[in-house]
Amino acid sequence: MPPDDGMACNGSAVSSVEGGGAHPSPEHRRRLGQYFTPPGIAAWMADWVIQPSTRSVLDPAVGTGALLSPVFAHPLLPGSARVDAWDLDPVILETCRNTVAAASASLTLHTGDFLGSDVDGSYDAIVCNPPYVRHRTLQQRQALYGAFEQQLGVRLSRFSNSYVLFILKIATLLSRQGRAAILTPVDFLNANFGSPIKSFLLRENILDGILVFEKATLVFDDANVAACIVLLRRDRTADDPVRFVRVPSEAELRALEALPQSWSSSYPTRALSPERKWLHLAPGSGAVAPLVRQRGSVPLEQLAAVRRGIATGANDFFTLTAAECEQYGLLAECRPCITKASHAPHLEFCSSNFDTLRNDGAKVYLLDVRAEVSAAAQAYLDEGLRRGVQRRYLTRHRNPWYATEQRPTAPLWVTTFSRTGFRFVLNDAGVANLTAFHGLYPVVDDHEWLLMLAAFLNSGAARIALAQHQRLYGSGLGKLEPLDVAKLPVIDPEEVPQSAREEIVALYTSRCRNERVDLAEARHCREALDRIWAELSRDLPVVGM
Repeated sequence: MPPDDGMACNGSAVSSVEGGGAHPSPEHRRRLGQYFTPPGIAAWMADWVIQPSTRSVLDPAVGTGALLSPVFAHPLLPGSARVDAWDLDPVILETCRNTVAAASASLTLHTGDFLGSDVDGSYDAIVCNPPYVRHRTLQQRQALYGAFEQQLGVRLSRFSNSYVLFILKIATLLSRQGRAAILTPVDFLNANFGSPIKSFLLRENILDGILVFEKATLVFDDANVAACIVLLRRDRTADDPVRFVRVPSEAELRALEALPQSWSSSYPTRALSPERKWLHLAPGSGAVAPLVRQRGSVPLEQLAAVRRGIATGANDFFTLTAAECEQYGLLAECRPCITKASHAPHLEFCSSNFDTLRNDGAKVYLLDVRAEVSAAAQAYLDEGLRRGVQRRYLTRHRNPWYATEQRPTAPLWVTTFSRTGFRFVLNDAGVANLTAFHGLYPVVDDHEWLLMLAAFLNSGAARIALAQHQRLYGSGLGKLEPLDVAKLPVIDPEEVPQSAREEIVALYTSRCRNERVDLAEARHCREALDRIWAELSRDLPVVGM
C-alpha cells in the first residue's frame, strides 16, 4: 500500500549527498512526503519544459534539486534565466543549497510553504515532483481548500491530497508561452476527488498530455505508488488534442517519440469528461479498451448497495483466534468474521472454509461488545487500555472507543485490493467482513438471482470494466472504493430470459465447485459463461444509465 503520508519532494531520498549537507532520516522524509526523483525522468521533464524562449524557471518543491540539475545543464537555458525554488523543509533545502545553488547565480531558494505563499510573476518553465501529503495531515487544510476555491472558482473534494493543490497553483503561474511537467501519483485520474482538477484543466485548456508509467513500473523505489507526468501548456489552441501515453519504463521515456502508435491516444478536449475515469485512456501493454457498456446493463448500485467492510482501527486487538476467545472467555461477545482476502481465495466461502481457518488458529472472531459489558469483556478492554488501543486514530474518535462498527452480514463480497483481478465471493458462511472486502447487499432476496449477479461480476466483461474503475498503485496493485464498484455497469438479472438463467446458474455453480478440484473444468465453465454474456449483450434491450 502507499505510505500514509505520501510521496514526493524532489531528490530527497538520498541518505548522503556529495559535497556535504543534510542527511534527512527516512522518518523525516516520510513525514514530509519526500521521495527521490529518478534521473532519467528528471532529464525528460527538463527537455519538455525548456524552450528557446525560456527566461524563467520554477521548482516549487525542490528537495535536493534533482529536477533543477538537468534544467541548469540544458543547452537552451540562458545563464541569465531567473530560477526560483521553494521547499518547506529547511533541512533538505540546505542540501540543495550545497549541491545546486552554485550552478546558477540567478537561483533564488525560498524556505516556506509554496501552497500558502504569494508568488510574484509567472514562469516559462515549471518542473515539480510535489510532496504527496494525505488530506488528513495537511496543515490548515480547510482554509487552504477555501482559498483555492475562491481564487479558481472550483469546488474541491476534502479528500484532495497536496499534489492536487500543487497542480492547480502551478497552472496559475504559467506565462503565455509557459510549460509545466509535474510528476504525480495516478490516483486522481480515476478517483472522485480528481474530478474538480480535471474540470479546471479542461476549462482552462491547459492540459496537453498525461504520461502514465506502466503499472508494473515503480517510479519511486521506496513508495508503492503508480506514477504519471502531467504536462501543462499555456499556448494551446482550441483544436489541440490531449495526448495520453503509456510509458513502459523510465528507459523508454527517453525515446518517447519512437514508441509504437499503440502506446498513445489523442482526444479532443471536448471529448473528455472530468467525471469519467481517465486511466484507461492511455493504451498499451496492460491497458484495456475503452469501456463499452453492455446492452441491458445498469449501474450496480441499482441492484445492490456497496459498503466497505468493518474498520476496527486495531485488528491486532479487536480480532481473536478461537483459542484467544476461550482464554479470555469472550466467545459470547465475538462474531465470526473474515479478516484477510487470502482467507477466501475462491468464488465462494462456506462454513467448512470458516471451520478450517478457525481450527488452524486464524483470527476469525471480531470483538463485538454492546451496551452490556461482562466481567470477562471488561478485563480484556482494560488490557486494551494498558496497550493504548484507545489512542489510535479510529478508536479515539469512537464513543465508547471499543464500539466496533455495526454492519449487517453481506451475502456477496468483493476484494478491496488486487494485482491479478478482483474477485466477487459468495458469503455462504454468513460471517462478517473487515476492510479486506467490500460488502454487497442486493435489493432482491433470491439465491438464484444472487448467483446470476455473481456470475456476471466474475465475468470477462466485468473484469474489463473493473480495470477501468480501479485506483492504481505501484507494482500493479489496484484498489476499488465502494463508489467505484457501485458505478460498475452490470447486466440486470431480471432482463435475462428464464432459459438462460437456468444455464447460467448451473454453469456458475459448477465453476465455483470445480475451482477447488478441477481447474480445467472451472475454466471451461468460465469461458461458456462469457459466451452467454456476450450473446445476451447483443439480444438484450438498451437500458439507460
